[in-house]
Amino acid sequence: MTPVTQEQIMAAEPAGDAAAYLAGAAALAAERAKRGSDSRVRKVLVCGAGAMGRDIALAFANAGRSVVLQDIVPETLLDARRGIIRWLDAQVDKGRLSAVTAKSRMAAIQFAGKLIPDATLDMVVEAVPEDLALKQRIMATLARLAPGQAILATNTSTLDIDAIAAATNSPDRVIGTHFFMPAQVTPLLELVPGRQTAPDLVDDVMALALAMAKTPVIAGNADGFIGNRLFDRFHQEAMFLLEEGALPEQVDAALERWGYAIGPFRTLDMIGNDIPWTVRKARLQADPDRIQPLIGDILCERGWLGQKSGAGWYRYGLGSRRPEPNPRVHALITQVAGAGRRHVTAEEIVARCVATVINEAAKILDEGLAVRGSDIDVVQVKGYGFPAARGGPMHFADEVGLGRIIALMEDIRRKAGWKAPLWQPSPLLVKLAASNGRLSEWEAYRAEQTV
Repeated sequence: MTPVTQEQIMAAEPAGDAAAYLAGAAALAAERAKRGSDSRVRKVLVCGAGAMGRDIALAFANAGRSVVLQDIVPETLLDARRGIIRWLDAQVDKGRLSAVTAKSRMAAIQFAGKLIPDATLDMVVEAVPEDLALKQRIMATLARLAPGQAILATNTSTLDIDAIAAATNSPDRVIGTHFFMPAQVTPLLELVPGRQTAPDLVDDVMALALAMAKTPVIAGNADGFIGNRLFDRFHQEAMFLLEEGALPEQVDAALERWGYAIGPFRTLDMIGNDIPWTVRKARLQADPDRIQPLIGDILCERGWLGQKSGAGWYRYGLGSRRPEPNPRVHALITQVAGAGRRHVTAEEIVARCVATVINEAAKILDEGLAVRGSDIDVVQVKGYGFPAARGGPMHFADEVGLGRIIALMEDIRRKAGWKAPLWQPSPLLVKLAASNGRLSEWEAYRAEQTV
């Protein structure tokens, strides 16, 4: 099979049917919501008033729910209140909300410093930092304080839902709700049921997501679920490109020119480089032989955490979120790449980053962590900025041809050296290519194989 070239990936025309395909995919992903009802949830407690908790509270208020936003740190609560006011005022200034509507949404949010029993709660959402022990403690407390019928939601992007649920007295009421930043805007909600989560609860939370103007997608309970597992591999490959000589602004520019809403390094600076760093350290501790880039860890060790520290992959002026090239990162790349530094083309950047997402997505399907291939496209487009005009990675791979994608990966693998194991094609990808199957229609292929 002749591989699709890096240049052909870069020059590929957007798919003409992408909009219709994605609309159908979103409807399929949310199908279970028809069995549920959003009326189950009228009042919500959000525990943790950091950036994510603040935005989740705002997302519920925008959907007409009453919200209690709780945090034990008074300064954090005050910052959250100010942030919500700023966002609502900005919407009024832009003509997106009336002053009356903005005022009513602000009035829907109460701020609390303590957790107290509240029999009127229909749902609690913990939004504390991504630390398993901390989330277990908080969820155990919330389960005791909330009424017996309340939904117990944990906002985690990577952690084991069953381990969190086990800390409560009601694992059947626990569900993972992975909101995406900014939660009041991003139109995706990744839902992760645990082994004991009640099916009707899942249906109701899916209906609630639709009421919040979000597309819900069910994901399996495994490290990173669907979204962050793919983003981890995506930004890992982007970091490997830096270690070979590319610059962050080169990588971001190439991917954004191809259609990504935002490049991986701008994204990492926005969310905070320390967040994936914590995950990388935990994974490396569990698997010392894991193949990972080093440059992101060095960045964090130097305190370059992104926008919040004034410098990350880019540098930022005082109070500014405008990214500027960071000469210290350029010097670090020169140091890490050493004598092996080479010129990296935009075509190579796009081909490697896109191909690795396709391969990892096929592994996710093979492991049963997504209900259907098109669900992965919904997650990638609505939550991670994959070009909507290309229909998502599964649809794009199908259009290019799976055999040609595999041939491209084999070509990359031959040149990858010690990173070659990362480019082993997924067994499912190989099977589908051999049978002229399609990743975006994988559930149909699976049904045929079980007949």
